[in-house]
Amino acid sequence: MTDYRYIFGSLRDERIVAEIPLFGTYMDLEMNVGGRLDGSFQLDQTGIDNDTLLSATIPGKTFVCCERNGIPIWIGYVWSRTYQSQSKSIQLFAESFEYFPTHQLIIQDYTASGEQLDLFRALWNQMQAVPGRNVNIFIPTAANPLIVNRDIDILATDFKFYGEVMSNLSDGANGFDWTIDVTKDGNLYRKTLRYGYPRLGTTNAGLVTFDYPGSILNYYATESMAAAGTHVYVIGSGEGSTQPTGASENTTMISQGWPRWDIVVSHKDATSGLSSLAEQEGTNRRPPRLVIKPSMKADKSPEFGNFGIGDSCTLSIQDPRFPSGFRFSARILKWILQPQSSSNTDEFSLVFSGDEDL
Repeated sequence: MTDYRYIFGSLRDERIVAEIPLFGTYMDLEMNVGGRLDGSFQLDQTGIDNDTLLSATIPGKTFVCCERNGIPIWIGYVWSRTYQSQSKSIQLFAESFEYFPTHQLIIQDYTASGEQLDLFRALWNQMQAVPGRNVNIFIPTAANPLIVNRDIDILATDFKFYGEVMSNLSDGANGFDWTIDVTKDGNLYRKTLRYGYPRLGTTNAGLVTFDYPGSILNYYATESMAAAGTHVYVIGSGEGSTQPTGASENTTMISQGWPRWDIVVSHKDATSGLSSLAEQEGTNRRPPRLVIKPSMKADKSPEFGNFGIGDSCTLSIQDPRFPSGFRFSARILKWILQPQSSSNTDEFSLVFSGDEDL
């Protein structure tokens, strides 16, 4: 049986307050975004008083870290809690530390120019330098070679949050990947900002393979015309006649008897290369678009924790829907984990790059 522990502590000084058993837990983590954790606990527990339970889970003041078999896999801060009187239970909702900048305003005018990764790092350092904002996230110190030059010009009167500016950098055209890793050092949990251009994670899809039947318990294969088209138009930054555009036309499908289906895809951060983007989108959105949603048992090989967000993987399926076998490579951009319940099984699912519900 997999061992899950939930450790709670003080957000600012990282002092551990209590270990609290949670039930009904759910957690996820997404590249460039972060994740959430939901879980509940009972008051009037044996061995831990209610005052400790309440002081360890104060929203906005405490953190929670989930360990799986002794390895921390998720860390964040408690954002809200709800008490239910009949059951004497409290439901918690927590956000991972990737969300912290979305709650921090830029309170001084800020102008900078340089490599986008250095600007990203500088924003984190500037944010944590403000009294009350240091939540002990370690920021790499090494400068990055100039690859993508970006400019930042923000007025305090714009009332922009750090998270918005950081997302504009990472999610823009020619952007980069980032996440926050958690490791355990004695009784402390170390949080480290990790970023990479153009992407994080392994590119060798053969290192992680999920099979059906096998490690995949169940999957949904959805074929849909939503977000698909034979003629794909991509629009970039700007408006009207100054707005760059690109187009991709699948004339082969038209000649095969398919109706024409038009779709417009926005890449508002792109100022150039729209034709290339349109060709990529045309390939990805070829009708009907197939999306695979797999669910896996977390203790089956490849076990949960042996891969990370950003890694490439391979799915291999053979069953009545794909009698000749279906094999494709994908990039993991989000995982969703549901620790075991009374059935003593813990399951996870994956969301891949390009999925519309990401």
